[in-house]
Amino acid sequence: MTDKDYVVVRTMLEDDLPAADELRAIAGWNQLPTDWLRVLRYQPDGCFVATIGNELVGTVTTTSYPHNVGIGESVPLAWIGMMLVHPDQRRRGIGSSLMQRAVDYLNASGVECIKLDATPAGEPVYARLGFQPEWRFNRWQRPSDDSPAVVPSSGPETLLSDLDLAAFGVDRGAWLNTLAADSAVVVNNNGFGMMRTGRVATYLGPMTADGPGAAGEIADTLLSGIHGPVVWDMPSPNAAGEQLARERGFEPVRDLTRMWMGQRLLAPELKYQFGLADPGAG
Repeated sequence: MTDKDYVVVRTMLEDDLPAADELRAIAGWNQLPTDWLRVLRYQPDGCFVATIGNELVGTVTTTSYPHNVGIGESVPLAWIGMMLVHPDQRRRGIGSSLMQRAVDYLNASGVECIKLDATPAGEPVYARLGFQPEWRFNRWQRPSDDSPAVVPSSGPETLLSDLDLAAFGVDRGAWLNTLAADSAVVVNNNGFGMMRTGRVATYLGPMTADGPGAAGEIADTLLSGIHGPVVWDMPSPNAAGEQLARERGFEPVRDLTRMWMGQRLLAPELKYQFGLADPGAG
């Protein structure tokens, strides 16, 4: 066996991002290079790649909430995302090795609840690793023949941390601020929402609001003037949110499952969640 046959799993570096984005392009996912950079800089010791020789063949990222905890304190929640393996290198255990490295890292960090968003193909794989289904959600899309719109960034705003704390279940303020820097942001007295440019479609979310009325106002403001395709990830248990999507011309195009493992399930208040931030980070 030569060095070219060995799979090495190591910490991701910024120099790896062009090759990582090539894997994303093969999968047809919506992230941009800025999305890779954001998650890597947020948790640089928790993102990993698999290589064979000089070739990058797989990726996985982790995102912990809250971002900084005291030494020896437990971390309530973390996410695993951007799990990618090159099609030519599948069925070699690379995905399992990456997942195990991510889980081991989070367990060593004292994370109590680990979550991820699984496609139908990925769900049985993650189930074998010990993940359990929590709830399902749909990706909704508003179709268009136009090119994806470039969403202007409005920069950080003061977000409703108390409401989002109830909606998400844990403080994710540091992550929201990093998203806001690359997003159009709308904040009113009853919630907030963001929209950012994607590779294949504009992404609507995250959105936190105290009811469908406020969520609808935020969505309409963000969607105003956007003519290209838009995707909106909505928790299926939030029936009012799904109705908002239908009323605005969105249709469900993809089913995913939120899954979890760990010491305890950290349950959010989904009636306040009217849009997810990103399946790769929650």
